[in-house]
Amino acid sequence: MPDSNLLPQEIFDKREEYGLENSVEMLTDIIETDKDNSKRKSAIKFLGGIIKYIPKLNNECFTTLENILISELNIDIKCEAANALGKLKNEKSLKPLKWTLEQKSADVDLRLAVLKAIMKTKFKEPQITIFINELDSEYSSIREYVRSQLVGLEPEILINILLDNLESDSISNKHKSEIIKLIGYELSSINISFQDMDYIKVKYPEVVSSLLRNKAVLLEQITRRLKNEDIELINSATLILRLLSPEINKDVIKLLLSDDFIIRKNAITIVGKLKIKDAVESLISGLDNIYSEVSVATIEALGEIGDVSSVPELLDILNVEDISFEYTDIDMKFYIMDAVKKIYLSNKGANYDYLFSNLDSNSETLKESIAFILGEIGNEEFTDPITKLLKTRNLDVKKNAIIALGKIGNVNPITHLIEILENPNSYWLIKKVAIDAIYNIFQRNWYRIKENNVEFKRTLTKHIATLIELLKKSEAENAKVKVSLIKFLENFGDEPALSALLARVNDFPRIVRIHCSNAIKKIEEKIEERLGLDTVD
Repeated sequence: MPDSNLLPQEIFDKREEYGLENSVEMLTDIIETDKDNSKRKSAIKFLGGIIKYIPKLNNECFTTLENILISELNIDIKCEAANALGKLKNEKSLKPLKWTLEQKSADVDLRLAVLKAIMKTKFKEPQITIFINELDSEYSSIREYVRSQLVGLEPEILINILLDNLESDSISNKHKSEIIKLIGYELSSINISFQDMDYIKVKYPEVVSSLLRNKAVLLEQITRRLKNEDIELINSATLILRLLSPEINKDVIKLLLSDDFIIRKNAITIVGKLKIKDAVESLISGLDNIYSEVSVATIEALGEIGDVSSVPELLDILNVEDISFEYTDIDMKFYIMDAVKKIYLSNKGANYDYLFSNLDSNSETLKESIAFILGEIGNEEFTDPITKLLKTRNLDVKKNAIIALGKIGNVNPITHLIEILENPNSYWLIKKVAIDAIYNIFQRNWYRIKENNVEFKRTLTKHIATLIELLKKSEAENAKVKVSLIKFLENFGDEPALSALLARVNDFPRIVRIHCSNAIKKIEEKIEERLGLDTVD
């Protein structure tokens, strides 16, 4: 009989010499009687490794490992027992493994070891369901493991089982959300591009049929579970329903009339994501909802659908003649402007006459909003209509018009912007915004100077000279206006700008002096670099 003090590694290495059955007996004895947990753990590991050489002792080893898994207190040893049971591939192991998972106090490492053992032993529908039950685990490592194993199944098998579980009343709402996410993830993994559904419909017709058979369940669960903050859920739900469109479009539109606030709001989100144009009329009729969340969802959906016919209805909300009657929820205005911008951007070659016509509206709110929208779109054709807004007395309209011109980048309005700077009655904020707009226009067009466009260079040089003179005379100007002028000259000025910067280098407050010093230094470095290159030439 071999030495009873042998280490598990030695027993395993010399199993042929000692005899396989004796080796199993020695390892089992260490597991059951030794006080050294590290040694016991090692014995369990090698017991799992030796069993493939002696299948007839599989049941005997199973009994030993089952006892350890159920009764042992040390977590590391229980984990090793689970690993060893997985190596046995004995279906009798499934019962104690499942029992261990049902103990809610089970350690995360133990749960993971048990799941891996189940996976190695058998992975049919009952075991797949066990994995699905772990999708809402509080442990991210568990969730990631079960997801990775589930997506390895055939799509038809996985999606059918997921759909069956989605109908269960015994699982939580969070769990159902995770199931929806996994369905979407599986669909995305088998289809290269969801812009074209033909591939998946041809390659996996049974998947599509299964989803269509369960469309009522899917719609109910999705419209109850969607949350704006859960981007993964929204993306998965969109993938699923886009695959089923247009067959489900009418069903989704019907949900827009639901009395349930949550279902209605989420149905609105869905019609937007699916770009269902037939829903536009229903959406417009619900724009003025007592729940702001529903109104916002409606506005966003109209923006995503991109139907130009909805623009008048959206802008009508902004058409307020009395400027004092401002939005209590200012965010609503930005939702509308963003939606209108999206609508036009999704319609290349769209006619903007409706927007231009409203620049003559009596509503200052409408005019400033349209100026903002046109600036965000940024087409050159908007330059003249927006430039006309510079004559308005309303500061918000004028400010948005100036910012829009800066974004569009056409050089023609620079003269008008300089007129604002030269006007002693111009408000300081309008002046600052005008300088920033000129800066943006110069930045967008500076490449034309580098291309030696002589006439264009002459025009911009003339504007720079005017801004230099403005800085020279700006002693009493608002500090923020002066800083904007200094930043402009720092980037686009040259030697002629130094005199203006030196005139302001001792101004108050300190921020003006700092920016002046930095600008002077940068221009001098630029001059020195140029002179150095000329010398080399």
